Amino acid sequence: MIFPVSRISTHLRILGGRFLGLGQDPAALAGKGPRIGLFISGVFLVAVGFLIVLFFGPFAVLAIPLLLFGSFNLLNSRKTGLSLSRSNSLSLAGHLTATFVLYLFLTRILLLTYMTDSIVGSYMGVLKVLAFQNPYSYSIKPFLDQFSFPPSFYTPKVDGSFEFHLNYPALNFLTLLPLYAAGLHDLRDGVFVFHLLSVLLIFGLVPSRQKALSLAPFVFFPALVAASWTDSVWAFFLVGGAILWYRNRNLSLLMIGFAGATKQIALVAAPFLFVRLWQESPGSKLRNTLAGAGLVVAGFLGPNIPFMLSSPSQWWAATIAPYFPGGAAQVPGGIGLSEILLDFGLSPSPLFFVALMGLVGVGSLYLYSTRFSKSRYFVWIFPIVIMFFYYRSFPNYIFYWAFPLAFEFFKNRPAISIWHFSPFQRIPWHPAIGSTIRSVPIRLRVPLVAGLLLTTVFVGAFGAYVSSAPASRVEVQVNSVADPDGIGAATQLNITLHNLTPKPILPSFFVKWNFLPYLWASISNQSLAPSTSASYLVTATDGLAAVPRSTSFRLYVYDAATGTLVGQSLSFRIDSSTQTIQNPHFRWWTLDVGAGTKVPFGWKLTKANIDPLTPPIQALDQNQTAGISLRLNYTSQATVLEKIMLSQKILLNATTLNLSLFDPTATSTGNQAIAGVTVTDGAHELTYLFSNATVKPTVVHSDYNATAMIPIAGSAWTSVSIDPNQDWLALGWAAPNHVTFTIFLQANSIGLYSASIRSLSYPSSIR
Repeated sequence: MIFPVSRISTHLRILGGRFLGLGQDPAALAGKGPRIGLFISGVFLVAVGFLIVLFFGPFAVLAIPLLLFGSFNLLNSRKTGLSLSRSNSLSLAGHLTATFVLYLFLTRILLLTYMTDSIVGSYMGVLKVLAFQNPYSYSIKPFLDQFSFPPSFYTPKVDGSFEFHLNYPALNFLTLLPLYAAGLHDLRDGVFVFHLLSVLLIFGLVPSRQKALSLAPFVFFPALVAASWTDSVWAFFLVGGAILWYRNRNLSLLMIGFAGATKQIALVAAPFLFVRLWQESPGSKLRNTLAGAGLVVAGFLGPNIPFMLSSPSQWWAATIAPYFPGGAAQVPGGIGLSEILLDFGLSPSPLFFVALMGLVGVGSLYLYSTRFSKSRYFVWIFPIVIMFFYYRSFPNYIFYWAFPLAFEFFKNRPAISIWHFSPFQRIPWHPAIGSTIRSVPIRLRVPLVAGLLLTTVFVGAFGAYVSSAPASRVEVQVNSVADPDGIGAATQLNITLHNLTPKPILPSFFVKWNFLPYLWASISNQSLAPSTSASYLVTATDGLAAVPRSTSFRLYVYDAATGTLVGQSLSFRIDSSTQTIQNPHFRWWTLDVGAGTKVPFGWKLTKANIDPLTPPIQALDQNQTAGISLRLNYTSQATVLEKIMLSQKILLNATTLNLSLFDPTATSTGNQAIAGVTVTDGAHELTYLFSNATVKPTVVHSDYNATAMIPIAGSAWTSVSIDPNQDWLALGWAAPNHVTFTIFLQANSIGLYSASIRSLSYPSSIR
């Protein structure tokens, strides 16, 4: 039977209205919750607008629609007569608009390249499958090099090596493969699609009065996707599992298996769902629970079977073995217990954390099963608690449980005080203790006793670990901290180790000043014998691992042979020094995520209208020991200005410099390019142009701008001196606190142009 087009259209509108909650009775008013959701949507829009104003400069006009839309939502959130339908519509429109703009702004303007080795591993998996190859047979190191990743972006192990396996199960990259094949070659776009699907599903399926507020927990997640976190994929399968639980539990458990086939930590929720399945099964509880467990296993193994059959040992070594004790452990850290202990100088083995997670998991299962009627909807909280005790409790391992938790919470609105607690009601209490416990409000008894139980478990397990640890350790003495290349951060430590243990150690060094410890390198690979001392020169692997000015740090020493922490230094702080040019010899290079390429550390690369296939900058030699070359390949037929700029902010009185320049006139084609330096405070601009076509210097100036033409030799190294500090004051301009110092090469006609700088230095009179 063929339905009229109008009837089909009407039917689709009704379904869409029901799904998105846009077809409520116009008389239904938005309560406090929907208006709070609308208010948060307005704040989200305004915040994104201000972010664009802050970073986009002259293009800030693009933020005006966002600011107006955000203000409109903020004003509507104050209206007591606002309808529920309008509140939901404006909240969804505002949230999606801010989400899209924020994501596009970050990925297309600020973060042009990948930032995590996990997304690079997924990228390798996609490409290898498209080439009909098994990705588990390959290292991700060549792909990390392709994206110019510095060692600080790698995953280090405590033995001083790096993890270059593709550690995630097959569905991690198989889900992104169709989107990549469809043209979304930036995998972050594919991950963003899964994020949007999760948010829309949650919004569409929670009750109408919860829809606007259900968007609030997800305002920060577009930034995490832009930062190359791929966790929205496994979170999508968790959301699917939470939704399907009320429709088809077999499919729900299969989705949980798919989540585990995307990222292994998703399987932490499986035991709690088995308890829920047992409690809610109308028929044979044992049979239904075993069948449910089989579906989870099938969901996990199904996508992995082709790769397991192709190479079982490689699949096992990549996806399973790293999570078992025995191999070289990855460096601990995160936002959980391991981070707390590391700050106290303690780094138990991964086996300790596995045992502690097991104890906490068993305790959580007991609480969930014995208080099921009140806690069934909080099933997604327990994995967060367990992951807190994981030895690599990264934020993404915890934050992304918010997706299924938000659906469950906004759909059912369970009471926060979920337990009337007295698990030991049959045990006679000591009168004083009993009266104390009974004086605690009912809603606080469970958290109190649960906290006491977890503390007891932790203290007992940790006490056992400490009692079994050797009494003697390695004494770490930091003799000096140095910045020999002037990059504005400590890159070299001179340390002495005193081995007080009865066994030789093979030291590996980690410096912690930030979120995670960074691996530092030493030229010595000799073991340190018992009861002996030795000095080591330890160097940062790249500029990101270097310790910034005015920052405290600790040095941790692991035994690479056993993977145990054997010693740590006292806390040190790098004293702040006068802000001079950072990395003046261009010896330290690192990835600039805003430019999508390697640049000298401390410098910001800006490009305008350049050929994307021509590397704009490169080191003067392959070892990157010193110097930089700027390159322009002008191929456009339009008369536009192509420009490369390297800049950093410094004090005005630190701009008196000598530059060693090379202008290869004989090898460059065309004659419409020029290299120079600008110094600006945003209002005034002082420009120095270096030219081999002029004989004597000339100066042209106005109220806010001045340009000096400085002669240099062609096709020869020339030493040039500039003194912006004196010239600035001579022009009568007020001295600013800081200025932006920029080296540039620009061209406006077809040709291949280059200019090289070997180093920047200060005159001996002001050193």
